[in-house]
Amino acid sequence: MDEPFYKTAAIGYDELFARATNSFIPSLLKAAQIAPAHRVLDVATGTGAAAQAAAIMVGPSGSVTGGDISPAMLESARRNLKNQPITLATFDAHALPYEDCRFDAVICQLGLMFFSDPLGALSEFRRVLRPNGWTAVSVTTTPERSLFARIGAAIARCAPEKAEKLNRLFSIPDATCLHSLLHRAGFQEVYVQLETRRIKFSSFDDYFSGITKGATLSGQEYVQLPPDMQVTVREEVWRGLASPSVGEPLTIEMDVLIGSGGR
Repeated sequence: MDEPFYKTAAIGYDELFARATNSFIPSLLKAAQIAPAHRVLDVATGTGAAAQAAAIMVGPSGSVTGGDISPAMLESARRNLKNQPITLATFDAHALPYEDCRFDAVICQLGLMFFSDPLGALSEFRRVLRPNGWTAVSVTTTPERSLFARIGAAIARCAPEKAEKLNRLFSIPDATCLHSLLHRAGFQEVYVQLETRRIKFSSFDDYFSGITKGATLSGQEYVQLPPDMQVTVREEVWRGLASPSVGEPLTIEMDVLIGSGGR
């Protein structure tokens, strides 16, 4: 995972992105079979929403560790999780700083597709799991079924030099691919399910507002574009959303794959 991708992406994350994506967290935790007293590792914890939900499930006899490669994300997580019994750490998902068989569950909410080596990261997840432990991950699918990653795809088309970085968002586009990754990493009883949410915005401007402030990876790349290219990207995204009328409400369907496997 490359930290510069996330250096400023924490700006406005909770307001722009987490309000929509947190609805997938209950299914992620269920897939990880988290129970009271479990020890849970949340990889790519972001601003800490999944870790917070896991802490409620494991209770006072359990423990939750959340980690991220981005200091900015962890700073936000520390603010959100203040006075809560959750340990936060900086680490790279490809080389987890924990001994074998330490955790009962490893979760990763909408992070795996960012990693430069998803298979290697999943192998690390399995290494730190105890026997009979479970991992669960969630990933985006394709640009047209994403929330804000579609903006990254538009940027990649306008600025080909950014394509490798941004197209990584769609590196796990379907259930077959995610199932294969989990199986190749050594997980047993692999399951993958597709979940869809309808995300509502008051207008296209409401939808796009956080991007102009640099929120998420797409926003981080958008604000670095020349003004004329920003206009081109914005118009392409607007057309791709069936050209909603100015000021009219906007609804976007977002697909997320949730995959799980046992050790």
